[in-house]
Parts: sequence; C-alpha cells; structure tokens
Amino acid sequence: MATLYNITERYQNLLDLCDDESINTELLDSALAQLDGEIEDKVSGGIAVIQELKHRAAAIDAEIKRLSQMKKTTEARIEHIKQYYFDNLTSIGKTKIWTDRGTMTIAKSGGKRPLVIDDEDLIPFDFKQIVSTTVIDKDTIREALERGVEVDGAHLGERTKYLKIS
Repeated sequence: MATLYNITERYQNLLDLCDDESINTELLDSALAQLDGEIEDKVSGGIAVIQELKHRAAAIDAEIKRLSQMKKTTEARIEHIKQYYFDNLTSIGKTKIWTDRGTMTIAKSGGKRPLVIDDEDLIPFDFKQIVSTTVIDKDTIREALERGVEVDGAHLGERTKYLKIS
C-alpha cells in the first residue's frame, strides 16, 4: 500500500501490523522493541507511522461521513416512496394489495393510543410531577480550589503528560 510518507521497509512492516485487526498490542509492542537503529531514526520512523495512521483515520472519518449521509438520503427516499404509496392507496380506498414481491398494507398502529397535550397549563396538578435536579458547578469549585479554599469532596488533580509530534 502506498503511503504519504517515505517509510522504510522495517517501518512499513510495522504499519502492516497496525493494519491487521487480529494483532494484539503485545505483538505490536514486541515489533516496536525489535526496531534497531539510532534513537533519532527510530523516532523519525515512528513519526512517519503515526502520521500515516492519522491520515488513514481522517480518510476513514470522511468515508464514514459520506456513507452516513448516503444512508440518511436512502432512508429519506424510502420514507418518501412509502408515503407516496400510502397517500395513493388511501385516496383510492385500498388497504391491502398482494403482489408476487410482497404485500402492501395500510394498517393502524398498535400499542397505546397517542396522548396529545393541548395546553400544559390546563392540566390539573394531580397529573404533574415535580422534578428537581442537582448539578455540581465544577467551574466554581475549580476557582475556589485555585484560590486556596478547601472544598470537601474535591481537589485539583495533576495535569497529564502526552506525546506531542510537531
């Protein structure tokens, strides 16, 4: 497979391992540990592999978005066509048509009858529930802790470290 970066054969093998969904992280770690060379060469190759995988992930995201939109359009077309047949069968008074491919039926929905609330203010209190929620104001707690105020049940954690590639 062609890559966007000039990846040497040993890092291409690593990239191939990354493509294999059956490979576990222990095997990937083993392959990384077996890479030989100066630290700068290892880091350079690692950057190339990481950047290639990032580009692949972005391409996959774009394809997911494209396919998701295609799915929404297809589902909308299905609903439009079903509505067309519903309207036309209703207008001619037909509720069921049998064909070699299947049967089209206009049926009533099952389950409970739909409830329509016309005006919430007119509903008697006996039919209402009082709902109360408590929300922790994290920003206020953080500001208090940063000013040195002790807050029971909370503390400021340490910032995490991460690998930055530039």
